[in-house]
Amino acid sequence: IELNRLKSQLNPHFIFNALNSIRALVDENPANAKNAVTKLSNLLRNSLSSDRKKLVTLQDELTTVNDYLELEKIRYEERLKIDQDIPDEAMSVLVPPLMLQTLVENAIKHGISNLPKGGFIKMDVAILEEHLEIFIRNTGKLRGSDGKPGYGLENTKRRLNLIYGEKASFTIKNESNNVVLAIVKIPLIP
Repeated sequence: IELNRLKSQLNPHFIFNALNSIRALVDENPANAKNAVTKLSNLLRNSLSSDRKKLVTLQDELTTVNDYLELEKIRYEERLKIDQDIPDEAMSVLVPPLMLQTLVENAIKHGISNLPKGGFIKMDVAILEEHLEIFIRNTGKLRGSDGKPGYGLENTKRRLNLIYGEKASFTIKNESNNVVLAIVKIPLIP
């Protein structure tokens, strides 16, 4: 019950920004506006269907993440750079739905959106021993309120604990003065 409650709170809250970006595209670039509506539709469909799934393949999760990033590219244009290094053998590994999307959304909301020149999001994935490790780096600086993690980060930790127990971990830290690093480590078999 608690896992379902946590998952239901992960629905994207950027929809209004995406719709406003699409509205701006309607007159200036109708083809891009049409593509953006498709991306938003895919994202909403995946978000709604994730409520019925405990785990999804990394490939399915990345489809959701990439649809989200394409919508944000409309909004941020050249201010948002994206890089991914994900081996093919990792694509079938099961992960919690919308977990990576939430982390990427946090990276944009709390990092890149606050920077006049924008920044980057880089996702690296590796299979190490019996674990999948996901590294998400973004331009920005980790700032907590009184050292407490934000809602999305705390939610990520709780979901991982409910699904995997102590076999999974989530850490986030300032990797350098202007780069935040989030690391998710989950077992290959739940």
